[in-house]
Amino acid sequence: KCIFFENEGNKEVFMQNGLVKHNQVHVLHGAGVNLEEYTMTAYPADDKVTRFLFIGRVMKEKGIDEFLNVAEQMKKEKTNVEFDIVGPMEDDYKQRLEELDQKKIIHYYGFQSDVKPFIRNCHCFVLPSYHEGMANTLLECASMGRPLITSDIYGCKEAVFDNGYLCKVKNTEDLYIQMNKFLELSYKDKVQMGINSRKHMEAMFDKTKIVKETFEWLLR
Repeated sequence: KCIFFENEGNKEVFMQNGLVKHNQVHVLHGAGVNLEEYTMTAYPADDKVTRFLFIGRVMKEKGIDEFLNVAEQMKKEKTNVEFDIVGPMEDDYKQRLEELDQKKIIHYYGFQSDVKPFIRNCHCFVLPSYHEGMANTLLECASMGRPLITSDIYGCKEAVFDNGYLCKVKNTEDLYIQMNKFLELSYKDKVQMGINSRKHMEAMFDKTKIVKETFEWLLR
């Protein structure tokens, strides 16, 4: 009766291959985010160090290689930047993460049942993923008022609207450029980006509205 997609790109693949009919499909803004659970939080007061956060499965397709490459490069050049990684390891990155952690290039925290303290502590959330349906981590971090840097692909780019930067997929150099661009912003501009993140989530990704929209389509 109705086939839901979490992004326009996935819908187009099905449409172009004749797998679904136009009147069968509807694109939702992912599963949305619980705005009451992921509440707006004050931006970190410390503007001397910028803390970038990655939350996700530690695997190639989440863009972890690009994130680690940028961390290594930036740590050679700057003293005012930190890199936190939260999430279970799904590919064989154990040795590399341990080495980078020991060198204080990154801080790896493994799986965490509650990621909110890490979001509150960060200045910017980074997800250079290769493909997504709709990345919940982007929505959760934005809902808590954090700027975003993520891949210019369906499932990621929808979360960015005057609240961060998009990078080319599988491209360490461009990720570095976007993260460095964020570093060069004034503290005031970073705070405003965080405010814009929350506003964008309220306008487009409120889970309550998306559940209502889902039922309206099912009951048509």
